[in-house]
Amino acid sequence: MSTASTTIVSNLKNPTAPTPTTLKAASAAGLDINGRRGLAQVKALELKTCLTLRARVTDAGDGNLATLNNVLASLV
Repeated sequence: MSTASTTIVSNLKNPTAPTPTTLKAASAAGLDINGRRGLAQVKALELKTCLTLRARVTDAGDGNLATLNNVLASLV
């Protein structure tokens, strides 16, 4: 099952390079696209660690466990 959160996290695993137009526009706006992308990947790994710990202590009867497992599966 794909949700918005799992799609975003999955896309972080295999990002494509930004186009020259994107880089130019971002630079004009004062944004470091490659730096931001790298930071997002680091945060995705931190999210994986936190969600793994949370999933370990979540009761099987808790409906949130399915969501946690779906997000974790997208990070593999």
